[in-house]
Amino acid sequence: MTDARPATPARRLRLILALVGVAVAVLALALYAARKVIAREALVSWLHAKGIAADAQVESFGPSGFTGRLRIGDAKRPDFTAARAEVGYGFRGFGLDVRSVTLRQPVLRARLHDGKLSLGSLDPLIEEFRRKPPRPDATKPSIRIDQGLLLLTTDYGPMQLRADARVRDDKLMSLDAAAAPARLRGPGFDASLGASAVTLRTHGDRVAITLDAPLAQATAGPVSAEAGRLRLTAAAPYPDLQHRRGDGAVVAQANLTGRRIALAGQGVEDAQLAAAFTGQATGWIPDLTVRGRAVADLRAASAALAGGRAGTLRAALTADDLSWTRKGGDAVSGVLKLAGGADSYALAELRLQGVTAAAQGPFSASAKRVSLRLTGSALGHGAWMGLGAPTAGDSTEIAAAKRAARGFRFAAPGVTLASDGGAARMALAQPVRLSPDRGGAVTLAQRGSGYRLTAAGGGLPKVEADVDQFALVPGGATADGRIRAALSIGPIQHGVFDASGTLRIADGAVSFTGDRCASVRAERLELGVNDVAHLAGQLCPEGRPLLTLGHGDWRIVGRARGVSAEVPFLQATVTGGSGAADLGQTGGRLNATLTVASAQVEDIAPASRFRPLTMSGKAALARDQWIAGLDVRDIGGRPVGHAELRHDGRAGVGRVDLDSGVLTFAEGGLQPAQLSPLAAALGSPVQGSARFVGAFAWTPAGATSGGTLSLPGLDFQSPAGRMTGLAGTVVFTSLAPLTVAPGGVLRADALAAILPLTGLSATFGLDAHALHVSGGEAAVGGGKVRLASLDVPLQPGAPTRGVLDVEGVELHDLVAASPFKDRVSLDARVSGRVPFETQGGKVQVSGGELHAIQPGRLSIQRTALSAVSASGAIEAPKAAPAPVASTDTFTDFAYQAMENLAFDKLDATLDSRPGGQLGVLFHVVGRHDPPQRQELAVTWLDLIRRNFMNRKLPLPSGTEVDLTLDTSLNLDDLLKDYADYQKLRSSRPVQP
Repeated sequence: MTDARPATPARRLRLILALVGVAVAVLALALYAARKVIAREALVSWLHAKGIAADAQVESFGPSGFTGRLRIGDAKRPDFTAARAEVGYGFRGFGLDVRSVTLRQPVLRARLHDGKLSLGSLDPLIEEFRRKPPRPDATKPSIRIDQGLLLLTTDYGPMQLRADARVRDDKLMSLDAAAAPARLRGPGFDASLGASAVTLRTHGDRVAITLDAPLAQATAGPVSAEAGRLRLTAAAPYPDLQHRRGDGAVVAQANLTGRRIALAGQGVEDAQLAAAFTGQATGWIPDLTVRGRAVADLRAASAALAGGRAGTLRAALTADDLSWTRKGGDAVSGVLKLAGGADSYALAELRLQGVTAAAQGPFSASAKRVSLRLTGSALGHGAWMGLGAPTAGDSTEIAAAKRAARGFRFAAPGVTLASDGGAARMALAQPVRLSPDRGGAVTLAQRGSGYRLTAAGGGLPKVEADVDQFALVPGGATADGRIRAALSIGPIQHGVFDASGTLRIADGAVSFTGDRCASVRAERLELGVNDVAHLAGQLCPEGRPLLTLGHGDWRIVGRARGVSAEVPFLQATVTGGSGAADLGQTGGRLNATLTVASAQVEDIAPASRFRPLTMSGKAALARDQWIAGLDVRDIGGRPVGHAELRHDGRAGVGRVDLDSGVLTFAEGGLQPAQLSPLAAALGSPVQGSARFVGAFAWTPAGATSGGTLSLPGLDFQSPAGRMTGLAGTVVFTSLAPLTVAPGGVLRADALAAILPLTGLSATFGLDAHALHVSGGEAAVGGGKVRLASLDVPLQPGAPTRGVLDVEGVELHDLVAASPFKDRVSLDARVSGRVPFETQGGKVQVSGGELHAIQPGRLSIQRTALSAVSASGAIEAPKAAPAPVASTDTFTDFAYQAMENLAFDKLDATLDSRPGGQLGVLFHVVGRHDPPQRQELAVTWLDLIRRNFMNRKLPLPSGTEVDLTLDTSLNLDDLLKDYADYQKLRSSRPVQP
């Protein structure tokens, strides 16, 4: 039977709910059946909505967890993959809390570029999460990574890191990581790393870290390492940078071993470095401060330090108050204490033994600045072989310096090293002292902002140097400043050097480069028997070191100027010398190249031989052989000769050959007096030619010299008149002093004197004291004048002495041609001898005698006689009255007799008297013979009255005269008149 009752509202509601329930049940069954697909699609769609390419494979999905595989990024090169991802979660209200994440064999590709980390396609998602921090009440999931792999691409090279990690409550509880070998290179560093391992464990609020990293090769700025291994352990408060304070103890230990570890090229080998730190951290992590004590100990079998090598190195460092703070930027500060030493140290030619050193002082360091001030000391024994061993050719000072360098003690009791963000500065609180084993001392002391170096004693060169700047360079050191040294080096004996510039000690050598011309003085330049004395001048730099010392050798190179010296064996001085000098010793042998651009040579012989000359040329020394060629010019620049030098330094034998070439003399051109004061007697103008060839030679036994002056023919104005045709050869047996062997002969064609002289010749010799002339003669006045002897001293101001022999010389023309012909007339042929002496332009005659060899006449005016006293007898002719004797009258008669005297006999004795007078004592036997006949008329009344005495009486003609007349001539005036006369004759006419 059918129920026809209608449906009530309640029934409909129940039906609808039943249908909905069935539908929900069916849907739930369908959803559960398709849960993996839904979860996959939901996850992938969500990632796609974020713009991230992804794929997921869901293995299981339920109300409490999710398991599957995940790929994010391009399918061919995904940014992230996980072979298995397990996520545990639960519901809190309408929210979902992730409670655990486990990633098995995850692979993450990342890139580090310009200091920024990128995870590829995950970057937008990470940025979104970063902008939305988790809720404060959100559950902190535990995270586990098993066999994870990080493939990191950096600007310096790729890296691979495998790790297992555990994270709980946002703390990294454990980490076990291994990095594959890699090579990283970038600006300022290059590292080849072996397989490294890092472990981390967190216990409560503290974390412990260990690191084991092999270093095949690594260079980072000044630091480098080879075949090393770094092991580090540390324990500290867990670094929660957001919420935790860093209060707590900090303990760290590090051990670094390696075949070689270096800093700024200074390295240790087979080294073990142990370091430890214990301290306390306080404050929030971003502004954390760590204070404590640090110690480090280094042991090495050898080391490379300051360009050299050290053996068995020991060093210890302690910082009792080390502080590290992050406030305002990371900064470290403290007081360091350093102590160490080395059994040995070698740098090029330098050897040190038993070196100990200690230092302490404050330091601070930040990313922008490093400040340091250490004060320390050092002791040890040293030797420097750069100068080589002493040799037989070394001077006393150089030999002492070489011995001192080969063994010395050094002590630096107070050295301060400071740096304040710039270059390091060194100061000496106490002097550094080097004490050579053989005696002496070298001291380096602070002097203002620089240093003062002194050396003395033990035969060492006396040195004072002011050092303005000092710097260490690869293989040595440099010092800028001024140096003054007194020493002998090579042929330079007792030299004094004053220079400024840079001293460099490096590569087993010492060099000095000047910044100005160095002043050089030497007592002697040793050249065997040819030493040069009192050398002085300047040596200027030419782009290379002025002085180099090293390996037993030395070298001096520069441009010389203002050089002066005395050359005793030449009896000459050199002034104003300039040129180039390259002088040195190699293998114990001297070598040199000298270029003389210009030098002035002056004669210093007691008797001057030549006027100042200039010379130029080159000289060279090689294999103990000196060779030089010098061109000689006069002050006017005209060539006047050439010199060639040869010297065997080993045998001590050598010579200088001189050749003037043919010198041509002409009016307006070269004149002999311009070359030698000895030619002063050759009055200008001199015409003709001459040539000198000579030599200086020497042996260890002594020196010799000689030469030949050839005169083909000279015409010149002599004091006595124009001489023509002077010719001959002068052979010098010595040039210093100037000596001519007796027997030399000079001849002249004629001398245009008061009376022309012809056939002139003279035999002469020259020694160190005087010119000796003998046998000189000339034809004059029908007779001859011979110079029996003439000694002309070479010492200025000394008197000249000689003897003149007169043989049958007619004096009429001589007197007639003289300027006093109006006062004296003489017709006499005389012979005799006149000894004379001249000095200061004055002539002195002593014991001169002249005798007439035939009758003659004499007339001397009264004005030529300055004083007369006469005695004798005047016998009047028979026609005249008897003679009357009276002193005044007789003197007047004597004057008259001298004015007109025909003599049969004339003898004259000549002697000089004071006041330039020539005293002449005449004995004349003859008669008064005036041009007009004279008679003397005296009456008996005149005789009785004696009034004839009051008037001048004529001396009767024919009066026999036997007269001894003592008179004097104004010889000085006469000679002056004659000299003026000669000047007038030789002077040129006055131009209108």
